[in-house]
Amino acid sequence: MKNLIYFLTLFLFFSPVIAKEFRIDFNEEGMKLFKKKGFGKKTIYTNAKDDNGYYVKAVSESGATGIGIEIDNKELLKEMPFLNVTFKIEKDFTNIDQTTKDGHDWAARVMIGHGKKIGSKLLSLSHSSFLDEGFLQQSPWTKGSRDYVISNDKSGEWHTRKVNVKELLEKTHNISFTNFLAIFSDSNNSKQKIVAYYRDIYFSDN
Repeated sequence: MKNLIYFLTLFLFFSPVIAKEFRIDFNEEGMKLFKKKGFGKKTIYTNAKDDNGYYVKAVSESGATGIGIEIDNKELLKEMPFLNVTFKIEKDFTNIDQTTKDGHDWAARVMIGHGKKIGSKLLSLSHSSFLDEGFLQQSPWTKGSRDYVISNDKSGEWHTRKVNVKELLEKTHNISFTNFLAIFSDSNNSKQKIVAYYRDIYFSDN
């Protein structure tokens, strides 16, 4: 009996725990689900594949367009409160102040929250070469939008960040869900050209 209890304990201790994930699919079929949204000159988004899987390249030159998908499951963040994002910035802005209207552009950002026609509550998880990671502000353009800097990596290499977005949405907007996810690279205010890449965007339980 003692041996049985010992082996059961070992089994429970060493059994792999299956993590919960909800991944954003950038393959050919997945890209068809994305809808474009923005104004003025368009940011160009293209997908491709390497040894590590699919990714999206964004090129913006005075553009302001995002691509996004709807998320119907309002319980998603209760089960998987973390958002994992992998960026690579090939060409970033020079000399802009992202706290102002004239400089409010981002080479790469992932947007979540409560998107609707009037009264949206948005959170932009952004890359910035100028602001520290953890910087948080209300958008100078939109009362219901918050910018949160999750990356200021200047290496030009792929880098990953994990953020408790449920906690952030509760802190910034007093909501605990998201009904969309979008990637948005824009340069319409600064009129500069940027090139950025996205991959491995997924919600997880830890």
